[in-house]
Amino acid sequence: MMNYLNTYRRYACDIGRINREAGNDPAAFVNMTESVYAYDLQLIVEQVLAMKNDRHIILLSGPSSSGKTTTAKKLCDAFLQKGVDPKLISMDDFYLGEANVKRLPDGKPDFESVEALDIPLIRQSIRLLAETGECVIPKYDFKKSCRADETEVITLRKDSVIIMEGIHALNPIFSDDVSGNAVSKIYVSVKQGIKDNEDYILTNREIRLIRRLVRDHQFRKTDPETMIGMWQSVVDGEKKYIRPYRYTSDFTVNSIHIYEPCVMKNHALQLLEMIGSSHTQYAFARHLISALESFKEIDVSLVPENSLMREFLGDGIYNY
Repeated sequence: MMNYLNTYRRYACDIGRINREAGNDPAAFVNMTESVYAYDLQLIVEQVLAMKNDRHIILLSGPSSSGKTTTAKKLCDAFLQKGVDPKLISMDDFYLGEANVKRLPDGKPDFESVEALDIPLIRQSIRLLAETGECVIPKYDFKKSCRADETEVITLRKDSVIIMEGIHALNPIFSDDVSGNAVSKIYVSVKQGIKDNEDYILTNREIRLIRRLVRDHQFRKTDPETMIGMWQSVVDGEKKYIRPYRYTSDFTVNSIHIYEPCVMKNHALQLLEMIGSSHTQYAFARHLISALESFKEIDVSLVPENSLMREFLGDGIYNY
């Protein structure tokens, strides 16, 4: 299949333009960004359907807070609009469980490693879905950190699409034995930072950090000092397990929503101000504060309920 890596949309990401749009007509600015993102996903759907497979498997990956889960759900919506029955599978359900995972040097379980997943079962499931349209997948109990007793039978009609989402989804170990063009791979990430003239005011990685800071505090009750303290280890895991395979994708999706610092700033500023001067990342937190203060605020109520940004802000239509 053709690699569409270099065809992802790039925006004019400078703070002057962003603040001008945010000040002139913030609702139109938000709606334009949302429409463009939906259009880009629609193009992927049309490319996949043009392959005319009986069943098609999409493997979707991206680093932390890239918005891959919402992107997968929005792709499902787009397939439904085309009359295609999509099913979404999370690779997280294939975790082996804490008791069966290798340990890091500090003794903690290494859940970032691909070996934390049931590799043979994922390989078998993908192959069966491609060849027969049916497989049985496990369910994972995150509260108990082990596999649940229940399972789910996946049965595909002809012309169905499976979207399997997870941080390791692009690793060829899972799909190298599936023949033909039954599998497509999508890489989702924030592909741009935001500049002030020639200098970055926020890098693409910092944009993702701000997303995760807000989300983890709201939905996982993670305090800001803990979250920002663990960020480097998250980045190290991405370099090891995700980035090596991003160039193998058939489609790359740029998930930046260029208005996002304007709607995230108040949430993020409150959290960053909680990071004390004794914290090792205090200087970095002050840098993020200074950057966010430069953006004009946009009211969160203008963000649609089906927006990718709702994955981090909350009050959206999708369950996570």
